[in-house]
Amino acid sequence: MKRNVFTTALLACVLAVSAYTAGASEAGRLLEGLAANQAEPVWLTAQRLSEVGTTGHDSNGYAQIDPAVVQAANDDARSVPERMAAAGALLLLGEQREGTIGLEKIAMNQAVSMDRRLEAAQILGKWGGEYATARLGIMLGASNVPEWLRVELAYSLWKLSSRPQAYQALEDIRVNGQSSLARAEATLALAQTDRFHSLRDEVRKLADSPGIIGERAQNILLINNRVAEEVRRDDFTVLLISEVIQKIRNFYAADEEDKDQAKRLQPRQLAESSAQALLYSLDQFNDYMNEEDYQEFESQLKANYGGIGAWVGMRDGRFTILTPMYDKPAFRAGLQPMDVIDKIDDTEIKDMKQNEIIKLLKGPANTTVRLRVYRRTWKEPREVAVRRDIIEIQSVKYQMLPGSIGYIRINSFNDGDPYRRVKGTAGLVKDALAKLNREGAKGIILDLSNNPGGVMVSGVDVAKLFIGERKTIVSSKGKRNFSRPTFYYANPGRPFYQKPVVVVVNPGTASAAEIVAGAMRDHDRAPLIGRKTYGKGSVQSLIGVDAARDRSRIKLTVAKYYLPNGDCIHEKGIEPDYKVPENDLSVAEAEARWKMRDHHEVTFCHQ
Repeated sequence: MKRNVFTTALLACVLAVSAYTAGASEAGRLLEGLAANQAEPVWLTAQRLSEVGTTGHDSNGYAQIDPAVVQAANDDARSVPERMAAAGALLLLGEQREGTIGLEKIAMNQAVSMDRRLEAAQILGKWGGEYATARLGIMLGASNVPEWLRVELAYSLWKLSSRPQAYQALEDIRVNGQSSLARAEATLALAQTDRFHSLRDEVRKLADSPGIIGERAQNILLINNRVAEEVRRDDFTVLLISEVIQKIRNFYAADEEDKDQAKRLQPRQLAESSAQALLYSLDQFNDYMNEEDYQEFESQLKANYGGIGAWVGMRDGRFTILTPMYDKPAFRAGLQPMDVIDKIDDTEIKDMKQNEIIKLLKGPANTTVRLRVYRRTWKEPREVAVRRDIIEIQSVKYQMLPGSIGYIRINSFNDGDPYRRVKGTAGLVKDALAKLNREGAKGIILDLSNNPGGVMVSGVDVAKLFIGERKTIVSSKGKRNFSRPTFYYANPGRPFYQKPVVVVVNPGTASAAEIVAGAMRDHDRAPLIGRKTYGKGSVQSLIGVDAARDRSRIKLTVAKYYLPNGDCIHEKGIEPDYKVPENDLSVAEAEARWKMRDHHEVTFCHQ
């Protein structure tokens, strides 16, 4: 009986090895065939590789990728088509980072033919995800990128994210390009975005051209004419909104002395309010941004400005401190996540738009702004004085605490810029871990409290420093016609840091920070200490609005994130393993604690 069991087990092992070998040989044959016939379409081979280049599935049901495919994508000794096909297959299999890196090397390699460089950019725009989006933005900002390649990089970036950077690059080449062909390519690329309306006449001129440019222009005209006809046939939505606005204008009893209300009753403002209400009814993270809102949004993304140092937003219709930035004026003044503000200096901000409120918060450095603040644990609102400062965001801080415990605080996640030799958050955390390890740290406190997130893939890279063995870190799913399912895995083997870790979270921990915390918890890598996280597990994309001549944007949820255990954290958050009760600190107490810590009388204090 034992012999039969042994024989059965041995047979199972042989079959498993045979299946692996057959899969690997099938992938190898495809790559060898592509090397022998380099005219074979790379994308077609990539699709076939994604079908045969797996060796089974893990306990979560995710595909285990044939190591031969991973190796081929990064093997400089292989031909360019082989490397491209393998990298494309990795994108299709959810290995966004490795696939993107493989294609980026080809696209940015001046020794590779222009046709292949363009094709690599096209594959990134077709099958890439958030990591490819970040890398395309960086590639587009690199110097000495040829015009043709710049057009393809920008168009691929637009397909993945609709970033303003893509529009600006295409518009610059369309107007100022040195090559007439590059200008035509940029025009056609823009016409395939939401800018067709403004470029219709130019596309018509190109449609009269002989050759491939003329044919592509004709196809763009045909597609847009067909879509316009379909919209005209189903015009109930347009008629309904128009009729409601017209009847409001005709019959609503407005306050004639209220100038603000009179402005809001203008047709354009009513239409924008309708769009905002529609988007918000689906998801509180959706929004409609008119031209003024969008300019304000872009200014918030800049590296520094005069303000209070806090991420803010509307929560349940109230202007709310989402996260005070660590070490910034709002934090030093004692403001906390979920504090509600209803008055700034002498201005009541009820019913004001978010961008108008933010303008009141900003001002010259070293000036003081007075806020009336409501907090859940306070019986009455309190006035808090915040001294504005130039806000410079530093993503990582670290130090050694008593008892040889390392402390690393991550304020936000960014991907850096290798072309300018700027390290991203993961690189900075890796340096901090190495230094603390050399100094004899027995373990690490990873502080993600009040971290609103940032670049999601940067968070994945940080998690990879602590999690190994190709374990799942996060996955995302959206509508397949816009945001295809994507999976992110840890690296093979052991992680960079293997000593004990504790992760600190609170209601200001959101988005990418929640992904890191959730992956650490689900894989039993670290316990979570603090309070329940914010619950921001969705992906938003900025989409241009043709009716506003692309000066406005719709911020729309296009995908949701899922933790390794399958949970979607959106609007749920993550419960810590060890809960810390919420402290009701007065402004004076918070300031006293800050001064003590600043003078090293208290080495570490977390509330």
